[in-house]
Amino acid sequence: MPMFDPIENDGQTFRIDCNLVPQEFLLTDSGADITECGDEVTSRLQSRCSDVLGPICNAKESFFLEANLLQCDALLMLANEELHVFPFKDVRECWRRLFTDVSIIKAINITWAHILEGRLANTKLDPATASTADSDQDKWFSDVVQQLDMAIIMTGAPGSKRREYIEELLRLLQQRTRPNIPNKGMDEYLQFKLITRDVPNIKYPIERVSKMTVSSFEKWLHNSITPGLGPSPLIITDSLEHWPALSNHFWKSPSYLLDKTFDGRRLIPIETGRSYVDEGWGQKIISFKDYLDHFLLPSTAPPDFRPEVAYLAQHDLFNQIPSLRADISIPDYCFATPPPILPDHPLAAKLEDQKQLEVPLLNAWFGPARTISPLHTDPYHNVLCQVVGKKYVRLYSPLEHERLYPRGLDENGIDMGNTSQIDVEEMETDEGEKQFPLFAGARYVETILDEGDCLYIPVGWWHYVRSLSISFSVSFWWN
Repeated sequence: MPMFDPIENDGQTFRIDCNLVPQEFLLTDSGADITECGDEVTSRLQSRCSDVLGPICNAKESFFLEANLLQCDALLMLANEELHVFPFKDVRECWRRLFTDVSIIKAINITWAHILEGRLANTKLDPATASTADSDQDKWFSDVVQQLDMAIIMTGAPGSKRREYIEELLRLLQQRTRPNIPNKGMDEYLQFKLITRDVPNIKYPIERVSKMTVSSFEKWLHNSITPGLGPSPLIITDSLEHWPALSNHFWKSPSYLLDKTFDGRRLIPIETGRSYVDEGWGQKIISFKDYLDHFLLPSTAPPDFRPEVAYLAQHDLFNQIPSLRADISIPDYCFATPPPILPDHPLAAKLEDQKQLEVPLLNAWFGPARTISPLHTDPYHNVLCQVVGKKYVRLYSPLEHERLYPRGLDENGIDMGNTSQIDVEEMETDEGEKQFPLFAGARYVETILDEGDCLYIPVGWWHYVRSLSISFSVSFWWN
């Protein structure tokens, strides 16, 4: 049920449905009790609920909006500090709840302030201003969008109906401030320029099958070429034609992607640098439009100029932005039953305790040419689907484990054993061969992954991936 409903008499402004957003809703979620943050924090949060939601639900103007924002910012700062004390998996859920709930309160506070000023009904956003340089008139939209996105990205928005509240508020804000772009043909959208560079020659190709049935795929999974190793990689073509992202070429269009991200105002986490094992690699959160403008769209730079590389990598974009999720579907191959990990599998000890997934894990991989996923393994079976552009993929079986020089613990004590010390691109030099002499004897298979291709990567297989053009891929982890 929606958090906001349109007022029937003018269809332009919003009212808060207080049956859906009671003042105590932020404090009554069993299983993630925010009171664990302490009595003072609970009291301050409850006060913000009363100051913001109380006047709204009673149709009265609030004279404390500015003070509320200051208090919200103080609580957000407190929660943010706690979020960064420990690794994310060790952060107590009450602090994640606090960040989420205060983000919702702050967004309501800002929206209500502009309702009172009569600005919401008269605002029509100009997509050209949807960036960090928003005009004063619509900058507050970016503030609301980005605060709610930070709650999703930073915390996962835990708690009953928090994600639904966030999604509904974002949807209605976009719906009421600019008309939705209808489904258009590709000729009405600007397209990415998919220039393919540095395409390697394929010496050891992966087998390809067109429109493979699920039953045939399941047979493939259980017909191991090497005893004890399990299934081999496979490319399945012509099986994604029903995806709107492919059949209508929507994801080739910056205009379409901007529309789905509130004119590019939605935030995304990106990796900066060529690879996560390179020196100088980093992470930051920026708006979708800034990502397109700075890293993917054509520029006036000379052809031989190579700007900083950035990658939207392994991010659950479709959970964050459900409208993009509607453009794809989980391949039926992900519901096939894979064989069990056998005791003599080279990685059996690491894989045997892997938890069972109820549904496949979806991740987006979107970036310019030259983005790289270094040689590594994953703990799940993977179906990697290519939607836009091309990628080069090289795979090594688990039997090559010792020849790939796995890393150990890093300086922070994090186990990097699933990532190789090998830089595949640099191994053509003599220095690389001297440092890792066994690597030259490691056998591999490889492919150019094209639009509409599905690459099945068996659990435990090492793989190196490089974008040859602007590329948008979706991975489906399953077991």
